[in-house]
Amino acid sequence: MKNDLLAKLLAIVGEDYIITDPKQQQTYLTDWRGRYVGQAIAVVKPQTKDQIVELVKLCQIDNINIIPQGGNTSLSGGATPLNQSSPPQIIFNFSCMNKILEIDAENNSITVEAGCTLAQIIAAADAHNRYFPLKIASLDSCQIGGNIATNAGGIHVIKYGMMRDMVLGLEVVLADGRILNGLNSLRKNNSYLDLKQLFIGSEGTLGIITQAVLKLYPKPTDYVTGLIGVKTISQAINLLNQLSVYFSVCTFEIVGKNMQDIYNANFSINKLPLSDDWVILFELETNNVDGTLDLLSKYDLDTKQLIISDNLASRRSLWQMRENLPEAEKMHGVAIKHDISLPISKIEQFIKLNEKNIRKRYPEAQIIIFGHLGDGNLHYNVQLSTQENTIASEKNINQIVYADVLKLGGSISAEHGIGQLKPFWYKQSTDPVSYDLARHIKKLLDPKNLFNSNKIFNKD
Repeated sequence: MKNDLLAKLLAIVGEDYIITDPKQQQTYLTDWRGRYVGQAIAVVKPQTKDQIVELVKLCQIDNINIIPQGGNTSLSGGATPLNQSSPPQIIFNFSCMNKILEIDAENNSITVEAGCTLAQIIAAADAHNRYFPLKIASLDSCQIGGNIATNAGGIHVIKYGMMRDMVLGLEVVLADGRILNGLNSLRKNNSYLDLKQLFIGSEGTLGIITQAVLKLYPKPTDYVTGLIGVKTISQAINLLNQLSVYFSVCTFEIVGKNMQDIYNANFSINKLPLSDDWVILFELETNNVDGTLDLLSKYDLDTKQLIISDNLASRRSLWQMRENLPEAEKMHGVAIKHDISLPISKIEQFIKLNEKNIRKRYPEAQIIIFGHLGDGNLHYNVQLSTQENTIASEKNINQIVYADVLKLGGSISAEHGIGQLKPFWYKQSTDPVSYDLARHIKKLLDPKNLFNSNKIFNKD
């Protein structure tokens, strides 16, 4: 069967666009964190939507699971094949479908293929004096199809929203081989159900995104970027609220003390230039430096613990530090990672409550916090005394963290998705009616369960 299947795949995509050697497949089989390593009969790289239709129909006939994959930068194993799977799996990698199809500057829209990298789209918009605001650390390698399928977040959610808010239209190949053509560029279109929303954030389980129409924005010309230390979360939230009254706040990031120390230990050449219980990195779309300083001076802030970038190089340096935080933590060692969101008003309460509850059972626990305070999203990670203890305690730590998150009206997944990492917790934390409805939609659109199967619901 395997040789016959490979011959059919070759006939569709050509021998230059299929990888069967396990060594050459490794980069596609392993997730970014190295937590998941899967298996696949082949990695295929379609060049057209018609090839995708043929491939999907072939997989339906031969009962082959399909793993849609962009840049494979998922942090929950969503784009990585399973280690053992029956039926067998094929990875659809979209790196060869990477064309910018149209830019309509007057309409502030751009039409792209799913394999375009985020950096490619940002650059194309910039060339037309337009702005695409999604910004995540993996922008050079992540692909827009994956960004849409995971409803990517990043640092600009506070002003521009999630990926869902930036999508005008989608083209999607369905499990039966039909093509859903919703490539309109309209801001207003109330023609019954907005079907594209089903596929945004579905993690490749409902259909294969092939093209997208995205929103563009006027290009900001000026920024004030600042780094400031504060003693409490409530002080930081007050600062956010005051800045928002007078300025267009596009970013408001937070770095806890443990994360500051970890970063400085691993990036000693470019250390954080200040330290406090909490360090805030904020960015305003304005050129009013004096007005920013004047506002900050009116509140209970230590302006000695303040850095305002006065040129592009210093702004880039501040952002480089922020983008290096996940890498620094990875270098620090294994931690139990949580991508959580809470109402901003509940964040300080959560941190105090959860630290107390964790330390009741694990007094040696190190809690490492950074993330997007402006939209309520924390990367909240726990490390115990040894790697072995950390790994062995993952389920218990998760239970303590997620119980407090849900108690305060939060979510177990702010921006990273469910993937292979959180199916159990997804079921535990979700309204039963919502969970049941999601499963019915999956069964309706993919009755043979071939699209990214055994993700999201794999503990049922």
